[in-house]
Amino acid sequence: MFTINIKGKANPKDPKMVKLEMIIFKTGYARVTKVLNVSGPVKDWDNQSQAFKGNGSTLTAKNKILFELKNQYQTVAEDWDYEGRVWSPVELSHCFNEVQTRKEEIKSLSVIQMIDSLIEKFTHKERYKNGRIITSINNTRCYKEIKNSLTRFTQEVYNRSFSSYYFKEINERFLLDYTLYIQKVGIKNGNKGGLTQKLRRLRATCRYAEKQCIYGVDMKAFECLGDNIKWEPTTSKATSHMVLEKLEAVDRSLFSQKEQLHLDLFLFSYYTGGMANVDVCHLTWDCIKEDKIIYERMKFPKQAKPLLIEKAEKIIEKYRGTGFENYIFPVFTHKHKTDMQRTKRISNLTVKMTLTLAKACRLLKIKDKLTWYSARASFITRMVDQGYSPYVVAEMAGNSPMVIYKHYYKNTKTDEMLKEMNSIFGE
Repeated sequence: MFTINIKGKANPKDPKMVKLEMIIFKTGYARVTKVLNVSGPVKDWDNQSQAFKGNGSTLTAKNKILFELKNQYQTVAEDWDYEGRVWSPVELSHCFNEVQTRKEEIKSLSVIQMIDSLIEKFTHKERYKNGRIITSINNTRCYKEIKNSLTRFTQEVYNRSFSSYYFKEINERFLLDYTLYIQKVGIKNGNKGGLTQKLRRLRATCRYAEKQCIYGVDMKAFECLGDNIKWEPTTSKATSHMVLEKLEAVDRSLFSQKEQLHLDLFLFSYYTGGMANVDVCHLTWDCIKEDKIIYERMKFPKQAKPLLIEKAEKIIEKYRGTGFENYIFPVFTHKHKTDMQRTKRISNLTVKMTLTLAKACRLLKIKDKLTWYSARASFITRMVDQGYSPYVVAEMAGNSPMVIYKHYYKNTKTDEMLKEMNSIFGE
């Protein structure tokens, strides 16, 4: 049996104020008292109710603190009894000291130490994707970039080493100064300096630190950044199916062998749910399941299940036996051993594909600007316009219905819609 009570008496240092103590008793043990860091007028304290008398907001707040404090110790004691643990009042009185000590130890972590720990984490993190083990090298690179950027910023703006900064110093002033610094760098380089990406990466660092109970993290400080930390509204890159039909029928003799590969990869992406460039390049034969392709997207932990239509199957058969190891398409070679090397290869291929698509658009007198990313939006738009359920389309694309409408769907039939509306409402 145990009891936990709060008793008060006049404070020897100030008789007008009450000194509150928590008294912990357990049968077979001596009573233990613990001085509480809560006080008030001694005339307002009632030992019988173990609370301050009165309805004032200050007294009510203090009573709430005392109730919660007593309840915390009460809960721990009940849990220990339930577990069959043998405990003493002294042990209970210090049960939260260990937690506080651990927090004090974590306090010493600086911002740069936290970033370094994230770099270390992602450097060794491996994931299983489509029968292969891949690393998180891209995340490692991103955290190295934000570390270098913040190091330059604090040195150039504050003349202070970034290694001396703790999370309590990542406040509104710091964030606004850093935003202005990146904007100036961007103007100098003729771009936006990757502002949104850097701010979001810093916020992710702070959020991770908050989960680790690091002292001084203030996530509300990021609210001052407004739209600077938000991604710009996306504009769908979808084009009409009539444009893509022209691309299918383009004279291939006007293109080199490599350019024809670019066209085939783009059309294959369009036929297979708008498969992303990184997923097309990493596609392996074991992802082909009869009349369907089943794969996990490289950028997101989400599975896509596009149907394998005849046009896509013909492209696959065209390149059978040309891919390195188990890859379907001839994108990688023995030179691309690491994730970083494969990432660079895909990036270069994407740039070259954009040039090839631009060439095709010039030859076909197509006004739309096509990129590899156009395939995804174009597939989604056409399937939705054909009346297929957004849930079915989303499953093939490896997205959610909300995402496909927000980022990919585009009304490509405005002229037809205008005629129909004129007919509906009358001229």
